[in-house]
Amino acid sequence: MEPFLERLAGLWARERATVTARAVAARRESTLAERVARGDALQSVEVDEVEVAPGDRTRLWLRRPPGGELRLRPGTPVRLWWTDPDDRDAVRGLADRVRGDRVAITVDGEVPDRILHGHFHVDLDDPQTVFTIGAGAIRWFQNARPREPEARLGAVLWGDEAPTFQAPAPWLPADAGLNASQRAAVDRALGAERLALVHGPPGTGKTRTLVEVIVQAVRRGQRVLACAMSNTATDHLAAGLIAAGLPIVRLGHPTRVAAAVEARSLDALLDASDARRLANGWTSEARRLRDRAYVRRDRGSLDRGAFRDALAEARRLERDARDHVRRAQGAILQSASVLCATATGAQTAVPRDLTFDVVVLDEATQAPDPLALAAFGRAPIVILAGDPEQLPPTVIDPDVEREGLGSTFFERVAQRWPEAVALLAVQYRMHADLMAFPARTRYGGRLTAPPDVAARTLADLGVRPDESRPTPLVLVDMAGKGCEDATDLEGSAYNDGQADRTVAEVRRLLSRGLAPADLAVITPYNAQRRRLRDALAPELAAGLEIGTVDGFQGREKEAIVVDLVRSNDQGQVGFVADHRRLNVAFTRAKRLLLVIADTATLGQDAGCADFLEEVEARGTWLSAWADEAEPLDA
Repeated sequence: MEPFLERLAGLWARERATVTARAVAARRESTLAERVARGDALQSVEVDEVEVAPGDRTRLWLRRPPGGELRLRPGTPVRLWWTDPDDRDAVRGLADRVRGDRVAITVDGEVPDRILHGHFHVDLDDPQTVFTIGAGAIRWFQNARPREPEARLGAVLWGDEAPTFQAPAPWLPADAGLNASQRAAVDRALGAERLALVHGPPGTGKTRTLVEVIVQAVRRGQRVLACAMSNTATDHLAAGLIAAGLPIVRLGHPTRVAAAVEARSLDALLDASDARRLANGWTSEARRLRDRAYVRRDRGSLDRGAFRDALAEARRLERDARDHVRRAQGAILQSASVLCATATGAQTAVPRDLTFDVVVLDEATQAPDPLALAAFGRAPIVILAGDPEQLPPTVIDPDVEREGLGSTFFERVAQRWPEAVALLAVQYRMHADLMAFPARTRYGGRLTAPPDVAARTLADLGVRPDESRPTPLVLVDMAGKGCEDATDLEGSAYNDGQADRTVAEVRRLLSRGLAPADLAVITPYNAQRRRLRDALAPELAAGLEIGTVDGFQGREKEAIVVDLVRSNDQGQVGFVADHRRLNVAFTRAKRLLLVIADTATLGQDAGCADFLEEVEARGTWLSAWADEAEPLDA
């Protein structure tokens, strides 16, 4: 057995155990009533309506009790239970969508009669499906024969074989605006015999480049599976492909599909078909048959045999409905040259009998190896795109992360076979003063910007100048203000005094005429994000965005305010000690980056100290003692 895969399977199993244990502990440490009050559970609900869903699933519409906020997000794993959430008879599902007082839960295959007729509870679950997918992908590669595509790809990913390339046939760009480095990356991808890497630093047009790769592959008669780790990045890639004129199909949970690509989602395409309407009619008839059977049985007017026959007929109608939808789904997928799905969806949403020539995986530097393999197993050629200088994979168990699950195929292949990597070198986001620090510290000085991008400022948007904050790069130094950080019950850091200053800086910026929709506030910690959202509720309603650093990767705004929170005598900088997070935070802004931090704390970290030097050289270093960030007069 391949030692790398054996070790990877062990790490994945340990991560699974850690995540499962935490989920069980979270349920055990609170009552159902407490979880309902938090919006994490539903108590004593019943099925209101049943629908057939794509992928041999059933959608259950529940009518939830009034009151309280429901925090079950689409795609969140849940379990439906009666006596104990951890009983073996609990049914696993996924939160689907919310419409008024109704909530949809999607479950695989047929649904137990006990759920369809009676009350039950709904609770959060650990993401077992993700781990099952990863474990299955590892086994798939372990079982590959030496000459099969998976084995040949593995020889490059964890073996000693170098990636090989051939000169691609001449191609005419569909996107005439591609720059030289983007065209070189397309060339590299089209010439790959097994694997190629596209390194896309912030703002360099990585998605635009991948769209061109896929367009050219389709022109050559190839079928492409286009993936990313997140739904957001998958939608972004799908939107680019739609704009390029490709009739893609977007697979995945309908509520996690962006409005811009919803019309090309499998659900929408099925909804527009006669097959879905006919199937829903059969499902409704099955529900009526079952309800009538229970009523008549309870009245004593239906004997046991007739009751079983009625339930069997309802089951037959539901199976016919699923079969009908399955055939319609198969026809849609077979006709598509490009399917778009998340990396996990490459296994769960894409039928195994569909074959592909190329897999494109965006956000490959955020993909844990087992989930990357889930996508890689679908085609003999894979194109990886990402940036190892931004966020790493999310790994809960710190030991497992250190032992290897925190690194990715992209990083290791790039280090060992740099000739496989095409760097996108022209960034179209940041002013030159904002680009300078990441270009120097993270990208070897290789990034450049077109003149119109390098010189862009807020003044171009009609924003009034601020004499005390005249540069695109501003640091508000909270040192000496006595605003120390603290930690909430969930272990998330916050700083009330620094939050107050962040609110003041935001309002000062807006008083200059900056549109709220052009501004975002980002912070490393959820606890601080919650405080800022409460304090800036009117501005949020007007279009301001407030999020975490992790949640803002892949995003950009004209102006960004970064609240780094940490202020303590120990010099603990927290999350930003991972300089990839710092890089994400400092590369979201186009025209203004305003950082609020305690430099006495921040300066204890070498990477943060480098940033302070950059501010001294190119920006404005403003002590919080200098003013209170009062709004400017109109």
